[in-house]
Amino acid sequence: MTENKFFEYAPIKKIFLMIAIPGAIGMLFSAIYPIVDGIFISNYIGKTAFAAMNLVFPFVYILFCVADLIGVGSSVVIAILLGKKENEKANRLFTTSILLIIISELLITIIFYFLAPALLDMLNATGQLKELCLEYFRTYIICLPFSSLVFAMDNYLRICGRVKISMFLNIFMSLFIIVIEFIFLGVMDLGIFASALASSISFFLCTIIALMPFIKGNMVLKLQKPIFNIKEMFSIIKNGGPVFINNIAGRLIGLVFNFLLLKQAGENAVNAYGVLMSLETFVLPLMYGTCDSLQPVTGYNYGAGKINRVKRIQFMSFLASFVICIISAILMILLRGPLTSIYMNQNANDAIELTKNAILIYAFTYFTRWISYAGQSFFASLSRPKESIAISLAISCVVPGILIGAFYNLGVFGIWLNFPVSSLLVGIMTFSILFYKKKTNKLFEVQYE
Repeated sequence: MTENKFFEYAPIKKIFLMIAIPGAIGMLFSAIYPIVDGIFISNYIGKTAFAAMNLVFPFVYILFCVADLIGVGSSVVIAILLGKKENEKANRLFTTSILLIIISELLITIIFYFLAPALLDMLNATGQLKELCLEYFRTYIICLPFSSLVFAMDNYLRICGRVKISMFLNIFMSLFIIVIEFIFLGVMDLGIFASALASSISFFLCTIIALMPFIKGNMVLKLQKPIFNIKEMFSIIKNGGPVFINNIAGRLIGLVFNFLLLKQAGENAVNAYGVLMSLETFVLPLMYGTCDSLQPVTGYNYGAGKINRVKRIQFMSFLASFVICIISAILMILLRGPLTSIYMNQNANDAIELTKNAILIYAFTYFTRWISYAGQSFFASLSRPKESIAISLAISCVVPGILIGAFYNLGVFGIWLNFPVSSLLVGIMTFSILFYKKKTNKLFEVQYE
C-alpha cells in the first residue's frame, strides 16, 4: 500500500501505531539533547555559563522559527493538495519551500550577528555573563544557513509516510549531539561555543541525510523546478503562522520572565526557570510528535473529503495528549527533588529550594495544557489559521502577558503561577471555540482553495 493510500484507507488504530507513536519517540529523543546540553554546561563550565545558556536560549529558538514557519505552513497545504490528487502542484510547492528556508536563514544570519550585543543589553546582561551569552548565541547564528533546514524536513518526511525515518533521524541527531558535546566539553575542555557547535554540526548532517531520498526521487514528493507564487507564499505564511507566532511570542515572554527573574532574584531564579524550560522541552515534543505527526494524515483525509476519518484521527490525538500531560504532571510533582539535583550543585541550598517550589507549581500546567495544544494542532491540520492563531497567541503571550501584570506583586511566585493559570484559561477558551464551531456546523467548513 502506498503512503497516500495508507493515509486514506488504513484503520485509524494502525495509523496511530505506525505514525503517532514513532513520531512521539522521535520527538522524545530530540528533547533529550537540550536537557543534556544544560547538564553538561552546568557541570563542565559552571553556573554562570548555565545562566547564559538559559538567558539567550529564547533567541536561539527564534533563529529557527522561520524554518519552522515555512516547513509547517507548506506541509499543511501540501498534504491537502495530495489529498486532492494535485501532485504536481504539491511538488512545486515543496521545492519552493526549501529554497525559501535557505534564503531567509541567510538574511537572518546577517541581521542577528550584528544585532546580538544590543539584544543582550536589553536583558541587562553584563560582564562575564554577557560574554558567554554572545559566544553561545553567535555560534548558532553563524551556523544557521547550514543547520536550519532540519527543522522543516521532519514535516516533509511525515507527509511521505516516512515517520520511521524521521524517528531514527531524531534519535541519531540527539545521540550524536550528546557524544560530540561530551567530547568538546568533557574531554577537550572547550568553552560554551562548543555546545552550540555540536548541535549545529548534527543539524547539518541530519539535513543532508533527510534530503537524500528526495534527491534520489524515491519519495511521494519530488524536487521540481520551483515557481514563486504570491498566493502560495501567503498560504504558507497563513498556515505556518500559528506555530511561528507561538514560537516567537512564547520566546519573547520567556525573555520578559528572564528579565524579571534576574532583577528580582538573580542567577538562581534564572537557573530555576531554565530547569522548567528543560522539563518543557521533554513534555511538549511528546505532544508535538503525537499531534503533529497526525497532521498530514488529517490534512490528506480532509482534502479527500473523508470527514469521519478526520474526527476519529483527532480523537486519538486529543486522548494521547491528555495521557502524556497527566503522566508528566504527576512525575514532576513526585520527582521534583531528583529533577532539581540533576542541575543544581548540592551545596546551593537556596537555589535547590527555589527550583523545587518552581517545579511543584509548574507541574499543574500540564493538567490542562493538552487542551490548547491538541486544539491548535487540530485547526492547523485543517488549514484553519484564524482559530489556530487565536489559541497560539492566547497561550504564548496574551494571557501570560496579562497575568504578568496581575501577579507582579507576588514576585517570583507570581511568575511560576503564571504557567498553570494561563494554561487553564486558554484551555477553557479552546473548548469554547470547538463547541461553538461544532454547534454551528462550521468545524469542517472548507477553508483552503
